[in-house]
Amino acid sequence: MPPPIQVQKTKVQTQVKTNPLSLRNVEKAKSTLALKNGEHLSRMTGKGNEPEFVYFKFNPQELNQEQFLALENDSAVMLMEIPFANMSIYNSDFALDESRAEQLKDGNVYGVTTITNTNIFTVLSSRAETQTQYLDTLVQIAEEDTTLQFQAMREAGLSEEELDKFRICLFKRPHGYVRYWDNDFNRFEPVRTIMVWSLYFGIPIYSYTDENGYYEIPWRYSIGTIMGTKAKNPRVTVKPLDTHSPSLLIEIPTIIAQFIVGSVHVYGWVTPCQMKDGKDFNYTGHTQVRYWSQILNAYYFHDQYTRDDKILSAPVSGMVCYAHWAKTGNFIDFLWQPDFGQASTWMLGHITLTGTLIEAALNGLFDGEINLASDAPNLFQLLWAIRPDMTFRVPQAAEPQRYNARFAQIAFHELGHASHFMQVGNLWWANLGLGEIPNRAVPGNPYGDGTYQTAGYVSLAESWAEFIGMNYQQRRYPAAAAFSKCTRDRTYIDGTSGFNQVILDDHFYLSSQLIENQFFFFGGGDWIPMGLYHDLMDNTSVAPNNNSEYWDAVQGVTIRQMYQAFGPNVNSRCDYYNSFVSQNSGLNLSDVFRIFQNHNAECQ
Repeated sequence: MPPPIQVQKTKVQTQVKTNPLSLRNVEKAKSTLALKNGEHLSRMTGKGNEPEFVYFKFNPQELNQEQFLALENDSAVMLMEIPFANMSIYNSDFALDESRAEQLKDGNVYGVTTITNTNIFTVLSSRAETQTQYLDTLVQIAEEDTTLQFQAMREAGLSEEELDKFRICLFKRPHGYVRYWDNDFNRFEPVRTIMVWSLYFGIPIYSYTDENGYYEIPWRYSIGTIMGTKAKNPRVTVKPLDTHSPSLLIEIPTIIAQFIVGSVHVYGWVTPCQMKDGKDFNYTGHTQVRYWSQILNAYYFHDQYTRDDKILSAPVSGMVCYAHWAKTGNFIDFLWQPDFGQASTWMLGHITLTGTLIEAALNGLFDGEINLASDAPNLFQLLWAIRPDMTFRVPQAAEPQRYNARFAQIAFHELGHASHFMQVGNLWWANLGLGEIPNRAVPGNPYGDGTYQTAGYVSLAESWAEFIGMNYQQRRYPAAAAFSKCTRDRTYIDGTSGFNQVILDDHFYLSSQLIENQFFFFGGGDWIPMGLYHDLMDNTSVAPNNNSEYWDAVQGVTIRQMYQAFGPNVNSRCDYYNSFVSQNSGLNLSDVFRIFQNHNAECQ
């Protein structure tokens, strides 16, 4: 096939200026100070005890799996798509911002890491094709040693006039809040556990926001700094996957570079005086960084709610989440909400599936437009190296209706899967993948007709996740309205059951109504009984539409009790019924049976 067409983008050309923290400038600064009056005679030339870092760049299109994993798994490495240790961008005149950062991209990925990180250097140098270049050695001068800092700046060519500007607001520690606009709350919502980074002439210094979205960088700057955020913490790595382009093959190099760098957002230049007053990052509009922020908040609140319920949360480390920035979905009759959704929790980083199924899962992210193995082998090997445990899909073109509350429900659904995984184990989840990854869709239900061998796994996993997703969404957004994935509502006429169609087009229902009325997740068959769990827990036998549930005489069952009935050997609705009643013999088992019976979940 012909090589992809390269699209020319507007570039900003900057003069490459020597970095004050370059080892050669720091050594010259020490030597200059040592020659001055006796106050400085104790200063020695040459290397001191300051930490040293290596600044480098490479061609991301030639990075192989071993190199990618070495970079990905090393917390000491900072990567960006712009040359971030060039002194030319560290001033108010250049005024780096998100737009200018985009124009600085030249196709390379730039990185910095500690000089003692010899494994990274060995791996990156192992292949000539990667074109790794070591650009500089940087010295982290102590924050309080402004004498040496400013002398190093003089050695780098800064004038006294320029230095005088820097002295206006010395020793300021960046601090403030990270927030995004939440339409449902109608306010700025704090982002929890997001990394906030700053650059000391290319050396990264960072911290994480707390439960209030507050951060404080543990470094006092004598001049301004470049700052931004990254949606990665010890809990979860958010990996961007931008496939919204109408010509994916053309954009493969861009997709690769962003995927390698990760969910880095460059805010831009921040002056010392801005640091003094506090620097907030308030994300508005339909942007990737606002999307990433919602994912981190979902993890934070899911952890909180599972602690409250005394059940297991998602794995506490090593979770990889693809944040898919996609085209608007095409309407297919069995897919709900073509503008939104299509999330998954394969746990591919935690379980073993056949290569064919993994390839199918990864190719599915591209809507059949390309075959990764043949059309984009370099991207394919990177995706394979850090496979997604979870994926979310949001359309790039426009913000979905009721975006924040609906995304929370989807995220809690998927995190409910990850919590379920912790209870049932790897083999169980692999069997679930065997049921879900193959294309078993039928009109009315993307999960199929429920007759295939592993349908029992799908029935339990999807019904539980949808219940948890709706329940936790109501805690997070008590007054929220949302679309329903379920299209049918069970009613009763003369003791016999029948179905009435619920019209959902252009109408939102309160989540409290949906969780009561949804008998079956995706209403194409009576085999994914999402409403079962709610009926065991609720204290009413009357649904909001006044349909009498005369058989619902059980109440007060906790989420923990229902969760504990799952296990590695609970593979069907019948298995779940037996497990639940054996663990909860104190309940009126006749009443329990009737609830299971009315959800087609009892043992026949």
